[in-house]
Amino acid sequence: MKIAIVGAGGHGGAVFDCLSVIHGSALEPSFYDDAPERRFVFGIPIAGPVSLLLADDSTELVFVAIGDNRRRQEVTRLLRKAGKSLVTIVHPFTAISPRAHIGTGTIAVAGTVANAGARVGDGVILNTHCSVGHDCVVEDFAQVAPGVNLGGGAILEEGAFLGIGTKVSPLVSVGAWSVVGAGSVVLEDLPPGCFAYGAPARVVRSMETQPPG
Repeated sequence: MKIAIVGAGGHGGAVFDCLSVIHGSALEPSFYDDAPERRFVFGIPIAGPVSLLLADDSTELVFVAIGDNRRRQEVTRLLRKAGKSLVTIVHPFTAISPRAHIGTGTIAVAGTVANAGARVGDGVILNTHCSVGHDCVVEDFAQVAPGVNLGGGAILEEGAFLGIGTKVSPLVSVGAWSVVGAGSVVLEDLPPGCFAYGAPARVVRSMETQPPG
């Protein structure tokens, strides 16, 4: 399988690892990254910046391995406009219900559970040992960190991020592009564009006022 992986950081390495487990010696990966200091991923040289991939008609299958949700969305849109085909990656050591939907360009790494009726959008990261309960909705470009649990019917809106070990109660929603800190317990709906944490989770600030770094 010939595939271009966009992103040569830690998430890019995890994506490569998943693909290696699935495809073995048939995997023919190439990496693209705009960071000039990154030159290799597990001994594989980086082919060049993303612009080089956009101009390359010989590579059709791609996966965007960028942890930042907004950047992942931006690059995905550029690749689709260039006619590239986004693949979906599901590690063999997952438990995905046949009655769950996993979108294009999404990755479900080892230990992921998605129960019946769950709907996971495009470009989503479902990380190690997370669980998505029955009838949950995880919208495009959201990210579920390791050890997160979503109760049945919970909603994670577009681009939202749940930190490591966060728990979201059934039927509760987390607003678009919000960030929930590690170890939080979300008992009530959170608005879009906020930063929240705690047990129970409370809104600390708007993401627009979040200090740099």
